[in-house]
Amino acid sequence: MRTYLAALLLLALSACGVSETPHSDYFVVAFESGRSELPPAGRAALSYATRDADRGAPRAVAVKAYVRADDTNHELAEQRMKVIADALVQAGVARNIIQLVPQPADPDEFTRLGNGVVVQIERGEAVVPPPPIETEAE
Repeated sequence: MRTYLAALLLLALSACGVSETPHSDYFVVAFESGRSELPPAGRAALSYATRDADRGAPRAVAVKAYVRADDTNHELAEQRMKVIADALVQAGVARNIIQLVPQPADPDEFTRLGNGVVVQIERGEAVVPPPPIETEAE
């Protein structure tokens, strides 16, 4: 009887449209330097990301690749983001929620992160920042 009541309560809550708490899951897909083909470690990370994105209904999926400030690697970053976006679509993620986001990086940051592409899976309702507080001018 308790199991029946618990199942009924869960069904009622889901019918009421209880929204999920806003949060993101992050996955880093590593590429070899200067290449857009996925090595085995990159495939494994992408596999985890596609499985997570296929679970439930994400609000958005951001694919972020680091680019140098002088824009010399922009084409490679675009190729890498496209590889990941195509894999996500093949896994069942709607293309219209995937956003490709080149991330400018300073030279030190690019040296550390430049061969990784971050997949951010956003869930729940978007967080709206509060309006700025107005102060009186003295």
